[in-house]
Amino acid sequence: ASRALRGYRDELAEECLKTAIKVWDEEHSHAPDLFHSGNTTGGMLDVEEFKAAMELLRCTKDKKYAERMMELADTIGAKFNYTAQLMLRALPLMGPDYGKKVEYLVLEYKKNEGLHPSEKNPYGVPITTGSWAGSGRVIHQALTHYALEKAYPAHFTGRKFFAAVDYLYGCHPGSDLSLVSGVGTASKEVAYGNNRADFSFIAGGVVPGVLIVKPDFPENKEDWPFFWGQNEYVIDLGASHIYLGHAAAELAARCKKDAR
Repeated sequence: ASRALRGYRDELAEECLKTAIKVWDEEHSHAPDLFHSGNTTGGMLDVEEFKAAMELLRCTKDKKYAERMMELADTIGAKFNYTAQLMLRALPLMGPDYGKKVEYLVLEYKKNEGLHPSEKNPYGVPITTGSWAGSGRVIHQALTHYALEKAYPAHFTGRKFFAAVDYLYGCHPGSDLSLVSGVGTASKEVAYGNNRADFSFIAGGVVPGVLIVKPDFPENKEDWPFFWGQNEYVIDLGASHIYLGHAAAELAARCKKDAR
């Protein structure tokens, strides 16, 4: 927030930065107080700490935050499929030792990609089999590949990225409906929105999509929105989809240029 406010409301920008530094110092003065329940209480502690250190490093250039990021790099690197975008964003802020560590993780990721059981399907994307369908995972994979292609263009092509885009817009099991309302020739028209008593339609809203009813039945109820694991509009996926659209336009233009 301090970076966004700097030059516009400098006093508030300074207050934001001082507050962030104070919170960091206070939290590191004692053992963490943890309570974790599903997806309602924040992310994994090491990942959240790395994020905080990265933002404070960007704002202050204080080396203590870079040192803490190096200490955390191995533990969050073990979850690289989940943390790749975060670790790649830190590259311009860190030194060559961090760069070597990330490059090793990138090459390992490339070697192992597609081997997860959820990706062993004709669509080339992770299809989840829990109680919540997988549009979020699909978009996350696409944006991870976008970040990898920007940072390491020699190692990645747009294939995985555009497979995820195709899936989101209708190339998936069960139907050919776009999972983004108002995008595509046919899209989700009935969803579970912020007014949960009604059948909602919000243009640009993204639903979880195709749920695999065990053992192997793909389902997305088009006439009944209240299966939230299939049809709830997810607020952060709306934002991710906007980012995805810009990434797709950029990569498509680059592919067109390379083809020439």
